This record gives sequence, C-alpha cells and structure tokens, in this order.
Amino acid sequence: MGSFKYCAIAAMVLLAGCAKPIVDETGPLNIQRVTVTTAPTVQSETEIGPRLQAAVSETIVGKDPSGKPSTVNIEIQNVTYKNAVLSALVGSANSLGTEVTIADLAGNPLKTLVVVQMQDAAINGIVGAAISLMQEKALVDQRLIEGYSVDLERKIYGPPGHVPAVKPQPAARPAKTSAMGSTPAAPPVAEPQVQAVPTS
Repeated sequence: MGSFKYCAIAAMVLLAGCAKPIVDETGPLNIQRVTVTTAPTVQSETEIGPRLQAAVSETIVGKDPSGKPSTVNIEIQNVTYKNAVLSALVGSANSLGTEVTIADLAGNPLKTLVVVQMQDAAINGIVGAAISLMQEKALVDQRLIEGYSVDLERKIYGPPGHVPAVKPQPAARPAKTSAMGSTPAAPPVAEPQVQAVPTS
C-alpha cells in the first residue's frame, strides 16, 4: 500500500479510538505465538521484523491462560520516514503499517485488522522538515516498535483490567463411565401381563 493510503487509514484509526477491544468480539484469548512477515517492498533502516516479533510477543503472549488458544500473524506492509519536502508542504510522519490476523490453533481466522503506528505527524512546516533531516532512522524504528506493541495490546485486550463482553463457553461434560467403560443404558422393564381366568 502507498503512504497516502496508510495516512488515510491512520486517520480513520484515530477517529475509531473508542472501538471495542477484540476480545469483546472473540471472547477471551490465550495468544500462544506471534509471527511476523515482511513484504518484499518494505525498506526500513533496521531489520524491523524480528525486533517487532520479540517486542509484541513480550507484550501480548500468555496474557489470559484461560482464554481460547490462538496465534497472531503480523504482516509488515509499509515503513515510511518523515519526509522533509512533504513536511514543509502538506505534512509527513514516521509510520509502520501492518495487517494483523488472529487465528485459532487450526489456522481459522478469528479477526483481521489493519494496525498503523504513526509518530511525529503533528510537527510540520519548517520545524518538521528540520526534524526529518536530523532524525536517526534506527531510533525511529525502535520508537515505532515500542508504540506499536503497546497499541496492539490495547486493541486486543482493552485497557488494564478490562473484562471481555463475550464470556468463554463452558466445556462440555464427558459422559459418565464405569470402570469397564461406558455405562450401557438399562433395558426397559416389561409390564406384567394379566390374563383373565374364565368362570364356569
């Protein structure tokens, strides 16, 4: 996706800041694994994929052991850095754009969403252009990773102490068994037959 499209998506994400957490749709989640893939078109200053995987795993894995076992895959689709010319003219930002898929352990998707982390978008004009020229991109990558991890945790679980609106389904009770295996059903009891005795 182009940077313009991600800017538009990010604007919608900001407007949807009060969106309900994902666990309110899926029920409690026990995220057990995070994987990160990077689109071949992504050009970042550092190898951002492994670092993002480590940071997000530390933030969201094992938060609710009683929840539904699940996995998270993050596809990094776009990394952009604040541009001096654009900052002076229309505005620019540092951004990390991704698509996130939450699935059960069988690979069935539970939720797919676009997550964009944007920073330094508010400072533009001459000052913004100067910032873009002086910033160290390796540090920008680290700040994007840190902000993304916190943001994704909140999108999935909600604020600290949030209780999911959807409760986990109770496990089905197993059939009663005897020491020899399943208890067979008792045979029906036959009704006694009464025969009339003729009188002379």
